[in-house]
Amino acid sequence: MALAFQTPDTVDQTPPVQPLTAHGAYSKKELKKISRAMRTSGLGPTSVYYAGVTAPAIAAGMATVVSAAFERAGWDPYWVFLISSIIASMSGISWYLIFMRLSYRHGYGRSTESKQETQVEIGLDVIFWTRGAVRTQVLWSGISSIECRKTFIHIAVADGEDVVLPKGWFGGKSEMRVFFEKLQAVRNAALGETGSEKSV
Repeated sequence: MALAFQTPDTVDQTPPVQPLTAHGAYSKKELKKISRAMRTSGLGPTSVYYAGVTAPAIAAGMATVVSAAFERAGWDPYWVFLISSIIASMSGISWYLIFMRLSYRHGYGRSTESKQETQVEIGLDVIFWTRGAVRTQVLWSGISSIECRKTFIHIAVADGEDVVLPKGWFGGKSEMRVFFEKLQAVRNAALGETGSEKSV
């Protein structure tokens, strides 16, 4: 039986994949950019629903009140109908616009994101991130995707809080890109896959 020996030329020279760490606090400017990039709308679905439901109700209520007042004043039925319809429609539109404006999302981030440092630890088994007294752990099988955008790295969690690493934590865009490539290597090694995730 022939024995196969590994020479220095045949030995695998690929260095082992190392765990990664990143840490920092989110600035208000970073939170604003991240929120605008990841939100599909400036309004939540509940706000849109209630604005659409209450506006017709307010319009109908105003029509009833105005028409009753004009009828008691002895106005002609034609003018009662016309004026009450105009006032009702304007009140419904005004309420809708005011409600939508008041419901617009002006706040960015949670209260602790800009006040406490976030520590992210990325290993071959799990991803940890710690902020204050809270430490979250997610297995790699629970990570749906990773992508590198212009100003941050986005690690999407299937059923939980996503992990976002802004460019400021790395010192620049090129350093962030290097970290993203290492992150891809860790993910591929953890899941036994090849290839790369999306870069935007």
